Amino acid sequence: MGSEQAGAGMQAGAGAQAGAGMQAGPGVEAGPGAADAIALKVALASEHHLEGVPKIELARRHGLSRFQVARLLDEARAEGIVRIEVVDPTAAGRDLSPLAERLGISSVTVAVARPGEAPRAAIARQVAGLLLRHLREGGRLGVAWSRTLMHLPAALDALPAADIVQLVGPVSTAGHSTAQSSALVHELGARSGGQVWALPTPLIVDSPQVAASLRSMEEVRTALDAADGLDVATVSVGAWADGASTLWSRLRPAEQQRALDAGVVAEICGILLGGSGAVWHSAVEDRVIGVRPDQLRRARVIAAIPAGGHPDAVLAAARSGLVDDIVLAPELAEQVEAHLG
Repeated sequence: MGSEQAGAGMQAGAGAQAGAGMQAGPGVEAGPGAADAIALKVALASEHHLEGVPKIELARRHGLSRFQVARLLDEARAEGIVRIEVVDPTAAGRDLSPLAERLGISSVTVAVARPGEAPRAAIARQVAGLLLRHLREGGRLGVAWSRTLMHLPAALDALPAADIVQLVGPVSTAGHSTAQSSALVHELGARSGGQVWALPTPLIVDSPQVAASLRSMEEVRTALDAADGLDVATVSVGAWADGASTLWSRLRPAEQQRALDAGVVAEICGILLGGSGAVWHSAVEDRVIGVRPDQLRRARVIAAIPAGGHPDAVLAAARSGLVDDIVLAPELAEQVEAHLG
């Protein structure tokens, strides 16, 4: 919103107010005759920017030419009498504190996309803002890859000096390779300047025996153990449906159906959740290599939820105790509110 602080928020310089006690704005030298010049600039600026008086009318009111009015208004800006504030209404997202209270979590943020911005990028931008609010110098950040969180680096101008932990092994989805999955943690690590614990294993393997063998490798074991000390984590919540979960396509149809029959509605880092938020324990979790539920519960977890049409996944994530902050698209927020009634 590029308006020049129209309305009550408009300020006429630092302390520059009409009447007694008027002071020059920054950079304006008061002296003989200077006070009158400042008063004129304040008057012109107030009438033009606050009242919407056009320059031609200002010229008539004050006995000036339109050129003089334009010059004095330019000087008022240059001297700090007029200050311009650009407010991006999408920057902070929309805070839904009442919904967060109903869900029993710390915050719910609605990510409003800017013109030309992809919805997933808008969600990542809000996740980045929360991340910077909660991550401290010397902290430890856990990161899970997803098609939403891959936009995180573009949304972060800087990161506090912190260590980075990869929460699940590389995954591939349509149009995205495992290399991109691994690159996220290294790119964030390069920005933070801290230690990086990469997890060089798939999200899920064919058997519990293979998973156990991989977990015993020193590089894998140290990465998994590093998640014990997480301060903040960013994860993505997927609905338990085709195309909405990174784990879904890696299971056999019979396993997918078995989870559905058990009431699974959501997935976080390979952790399957029922509608009540309870973790579904099955043979599948013995094949998943990644962060454990107890490790996430000890951290401040920011969850991106892009899956529109699945409010039950949002409710499950909130009820699980695994997430503290949720960022989602406007339509999904409306669906959650409607679902709650």
